[in-house]
Amino acid sequence: MNRVFEKNFEKYYQKLFIKNLFKLFLLIIFMLGLIYILLPKLKSVQKTFSPKIGVTIYPFYDLTKEVVGDKFEVILIIPPGAEPHNFEPTPVTIKNIQGIKIIFASGLNIDQWAVNVQNVIGDVKIVNFSHKVNFIKINNEIDPHFWLSLENAKKIAEIVKEEMINFDPNNKDYYQENYQKVIAKINELQKLAEDTKKEIKSPYLIVQHNAFNYLAKDLNLEIAGSLEGPNKELTIKELKNLVDKIRLMKIKVVFKEAGEESNLLENLAKQFNLKIYELDSIEGKSGLDYFSAYQKNLETLKSALK
Repeated sequence: MNRVFEKNFEKYYQKLFIKNLFKLFLLIIFMLGLIYILLPKLKSVQKTFSPKIGVTIYPFYDLTKEVVGDKFEVILIIPPGAEPHNFEPTPVTIKNIQGIKIIFASGLNIDQWAVNVQNVIGDVKIVNFSHKVNFIKINNEIDPHFWLSLENAKKIAEIVKEEMINFDPNNKDYYQENYQKVIAKINELQKLAEDTKKEIKSPYLIVQHNAFNYLAKDLNLEIAGSLEGPNKELTIKELKNLVDKIRLMKIKVVFKEAGEESNLLENLAKQFNLKIYELDSIEGKSGLDYFSAYQKNLETLKSALK
């Protein structure tokens, strides 16, 4: 009797084991199918949280993106053309910059808020260009528009290359190759600048916004006057000095900035029969990339001052 019971008990557990083994097999098949279906979405999520490279303002964006290439997403923290001095990160900004591991910044007052961004998102390195570029001083203050110097543009690209190699050494050759391509583009602009210098006859510039000292230096030009004073609005004395320069230097043209309007500029142009041209400070207002904007500036100056 006990023997019969043991055999029946053994058969019961054999059937139960086979039944459970079959269920386990079906569960494995189901899980494999689920992984196959969800894998693209999982990759998408992984990409969303992959490391990013940030730049504070537009002038650095194109140069950085050219060096970084397609290895990492390059995020422009401030929208093109936006005022950078008083920028405060919004919740939308914070969401967009999650995952940034390096922020490239000027290191000057124009984007000191990068430290606030660092405090918010945590594990991020701020790399300042100011330690390696050359500056022009106006009234004993550093002109922050150093990206308008082509030699400085080369130094910006070099800093980005070095930092990317440190961050991602496995792709050293890739970043080095991209850097060399950027240098070749800048060399072409320098050749165009040399040709432009030969065409220019009048060396004096009257500009709307005093942002073009580096560009002027590259071309052996002189900023004779600006429609903005130290406190933005010109004083009566400053305006008189500007008018005197227009008369004495026989200025025939005045340069406005891309995307900006000025009643003073329009009035001076009418009063002294000045022709208005447009220069690009490469802050994103024109929609052109760094190289196209700089080339257009050269073409504009050649046309205006020949």
